[in-house]
Amino acid sequence: MPQVTIRTGFTGANGEEEVLTEYICDWPECANVAVEVFGYTRERGVFAAVCEEHAVTIKTDREPPRQK
Repeated sequence: MPQVTIRTGFTGANGEEEVLTEYICDWPECANVAVEVFGYTRERGVFAAVCEEHAVTIKTDREPPRQK
């Protein structure tokens, strides 16, 4: 999963430069920020995460219809 880190140039309350880090969606050709983790392996230290749009797509395909 691609990780994007931006150094802001601003000093935070702790006296260090603020750094923003985001992970990008694992869906092919999607450049949105990942918001939900769908799987991980502790042994290898890797995980898969997707943006909100693709999270809905995956959940819709996997979950049975909800009963009222």
